[in-house]
Amino acid sequence: MTVNQTSPLLDALASQVVKIRAGDESDFMKLLKMAEGHDDVIRLGRGEPDIPVPAHIAAAVKKAIDDGHTTYTNPAGLPELREALAAKFKNDNGLDYDPASEIIVTAGAQEAMVVTLQTLLDPGDEVILASPFYMAYESNIHMAGGVPVFVPTYEKDGFELLPEAVEAAITDRTKLVILVTPSNPTGGILTRETLEGLAKVIEKHDLVAISDELYEKVVYDGFKPVSFATLPGMRERTVTINGFSKSYSMTGFRVGYMAGPADYIRAATEPRHSLSICASTPSQYGALAALTGPQDFFAEMMAEYAKRRAVMGRQFDELGVTYGPPQGAFYYFANITASGLSAFDFCVKGLEDHGILFFPGSMFGQEGAEYIRISYLTDIPELEEAMSRFGDLWRSCLAAG
Repeated sequence: MTVNQTSPLLDALASQVVKIRAGDESDFMKLLKMAEGHDDVIRLGRGEPDIPVPAHIAAAVKKAIDDGHTTYTNPAGLPELREALAAKFKNDNGLDYDPASEIIVTAGAQEAMVVTLQTLLDPGDEVILASPFYMAYESNIHMAGGVPVFVPTYEKDGFELLPEAVEAAITDRTKLVILVTPSNPTGGILTRETLEGLAKVIEKHDLVAISDELYEKVVYDGFKPVSFATLPGMRERTVTINGFSKSYSMTGFRVGYMAGPADYIRAATEPRHSLSICASTPSQYGALAALTGPQDFFAEMMAEYAKRRAVMGRQFDELGVTYGPPQGAFYYFANITASGLSAFDFCVKGLEDHGILFFPGSMFGQEGAEYIRISYLTDIPELEEAMSRFGDLWRSCLAAG
């Protein structure tokens, strides 16, 4: 019997999906599978907080279920949650959004990204994005029919996306600029001065923007993020995306949100409805409790993250491993050029020989080819053990070189 090499379904793959790693298994999935065969692995690859969700949020979700709040909500989200989000925007970001017409609650910030790209891009439209970049942006630009245009950022600049580099990348096909601050994977930030420069470029070339502010509360050293839509002329050109995953440890709850001008939000609501109807109703009640309940969680969370950041940074400094200073999020984007290995091979050696899991920077674009993304999302005793193992890994690579 003849066995087909590929199934008819694979042969039928849409061209925009073929562009996403051509259907091959990613390095991310390869490393996860390798890790399954090891018992004593310290996992520093994760991008989700290990600090538990605050108890009052979990209690609100349980109460919502007990009270029978398990049916669909309005596709734009619970009215009371949108009102709380409007208050959050005003108090935290200095933005006035109408809760009834300018905010949509989504199934995570990632769905907000998908909705925005699907509703803004025509086939062939170019989208400017800093590299290194969060992988889902590239995938979803392709699936929306767009063309990602990557603007390199560099360790020496703290991986900051510079206005002059963006302007140099603009063509007559450019429609959208994506701004992510703080950044996953680099932990870099965009300063007010940089954002003001980007705003001038976007207005000059009549473009629109996504401002991804998911990590806005996970910042260090007194840095205060600026919402791009607050800058002159940007409110009507910007979709602001945020969520509860990183700030409130609510990754599995899947609640995010997007905000923008009323006419755009009206146009985006039905496409959003077609994706998942609404965000999980019990989770929306949890998000409401997150916004309206105690906020002292942030100070405790950030104090813990700051200690962990210091532990990892000290070890890197002692070893001579360089990085762009992480002023946000919970990652180091560490330069492993001196190891003499590719980023992927370095990760494999770290996993197989030293029992630590992290991911190659090449997953996040060509500019990450000589880097790893390593997170400090574990308690300090385990983190210290992981960094001891990393030191052994680093010294073994240098000795072999």
